[in-house]
Amino acid sequence: MARKTSNKDEIVQPEAVDNNEQVTVEEEAPVDNFANIVLDGKAKKLSPKTENHVFYKLSIHDDLNTLHLQISGNEAGGLHSKEWVAISDIVAVLDVQEGKSFKSTVFKSVFKGGSANNAGFLAACCRGLGLIIPSEKSVFLHVLAPDYTQCRDELLSLVGDANKAE
Repeated sequence: MARKTSNKDEIVQPEAVDNNEQVTVEEEAPVDNFANIVLDGKAKKLSPKTENHVFYKLSIHDDLNTLHLQISGNEAGGLHSKEWVAISDIVAVLDVQEGKSFKSTVFKSVFKGGSANNAGFLAACCRGLGLIIPSEKSVFLHVLAPDYTQCRDELLSLVGDANKAE
């Protein structure tokens, strides 16, 4: 059984040290490797029932010197990932779609995040960039644009143009 301390019992206090050094911990600010925005765009969403848009940015990664796309927002509801996706990954997915119609879900592989809207919003961005167009079969299916190769090459040349400007 615990005993009750009396006033006579001496209470031991921790000893204070006079020369305590104060330590300050500084949090490192995350490095923004995407400060060089080369295009700020918007694209109409895929659904014919809406006139709302998806907003995106194209930026050149400072260290890697590669072009990346970020879905930066949308006019209506719908969560999405704010991660930067390499244009080379998007182009790799599109290059194998030649001659056939495809769904937006082909873009799921380029995202690390799992938002259900990512693929559809990215498809809208690709339409806005002129890489793909709606299929004749359905507004939710896509085909490569007739001038896909030229459009892709112009897009990828933005990396070289940004280096020339410096």
